[in-house]
Amino acid sequence: MLEEVLLLTNGPGELSTWVPPVLSRLRRQLPQSRIELYLIRDQFAAGTEQAKARALELDAIEGRAGLLWRLAEGQRRHRGPGRVLLLGGAPRDAVWLSRATGYPAYAYTFDPKTYHPGLQAVLVDAERTRAGLLARGADPHRVVVVGNLVVDAMQEAATQACPEVDVLLLAGSRPFAARYLLGFMLAAAEKMAAQQPGLRFAWLKSRLLPERVVEEALRGEKARHVGGVGARWEGAALRTEGGLEVAVLDEPMRYAAMRKARLALTIPGTNTLELALARLPALVLLPLHKPELLPLEGWLHWLFLLPGGRPLKRAFIRRLVPRMPPLALPNQWLGEEVFPELRGVFSPTEVAAQALALLEVERAQAVRARLSRLEAQPGADRLVEYILERSS
Repeated sequence: MLEEVLLLTNGPGELSTWVPPVLSRLRRQLPQSRIELYLIRDQFAAGTEQAKARALELDAIEGRAGLLWRLAEGQRRHRGPGRVLLLGGAPRDAVWLSRATGYPAYAYTFDPKTYHPGLQAVLVDAERTRAGLLARGADPHRVVVVGNLVVDAMQEAATQACPEVDVLLLAGSRPFAARYLLGFMLAAAEKMAAQQPGLRFAWLKSRLLPERVVEEALRGEKARHVGGVGARWEGAALRTEGGLEVAVLDEPMRYAAMRKARLALTIPGTNTLELALARLPALVLLPLHKPELLPLEGWLHWLFLLPGGRPLKRAFIRRLVPRMPPLALPNQWLGEEVFPELRGVFSPTEVAAQALALLEVERAQAVRARLSRLEAQPGADRLVEYILERSS
């Protein structure tokens, strides 16, 4: 019997879709074990992940400082048999924690770059990811296909009935994006409604989005710089400056809304996979009106934070984006642009035109047919079984 399981994660998508199905099975299998989460927020985090993590059935939650303290303690806090499991983040953190505690470390990933020789095994969603890891030199005996945790999350999430909706607006959970993109999407919705007055719109509001950011986004001060609009609360809905009513849906309505809607406007992220698994056509947006606000992976993000870095970052991103691979996970995995992507400087009018085209019956049916080729099986049972079978 394991005495302790140490989980690590880093971002809103992983915390929402990877951690809960794994944690529920660990609790069922190891009712007496101590389970701790190290929430190592990075430049992609919303900043409110810890509040969401407190709703999970964990014995303790720590941040980066807590991780460093545990590393410094080494095996003085050794509790007996244990495991380290990375559910999003840098594999080096899991390996360092493994060395400090003496527990073997495992990582789950969709990303072929997530490999470290110090990991006992890398557990992946599909043969596609396994092949990518092997192409990068990973040990084939230490890369194991278990399945897709997002499927588990969607099957198991508590859901509430939602109102009828045609178009979902997913402006994300990160403050830097929502301040601009909520008003931008609302402006696109106004343009769509002007051409198809019967359309029903809903904003899928993330619980990770701080209320002060919501109020700032609704004032529309930043959004107006990119063609967006403001809105005001009218009961439980929004009323835009142009008079459009937009329903506001909380997270328990998330998957019911995805299954009921006809179209989504979204930004890149795990949400694109959720939409694909719900077979909902989507238009993926990466506006670059303010490219200096976008977080970057690795050391470049921190380099551009130095004095004078903002204009350099702006120029760097604008040169980089045309060469970037597809933004949406289903586009990457299927090898084609199933979800249309808009990247660069574009207007709400352009978004509305592409969105209305996606609503056409034949086009929507074609997208759904292509999404049906996306093979994804649940993975939480196999993942937990794998790491528990190797209990020492």
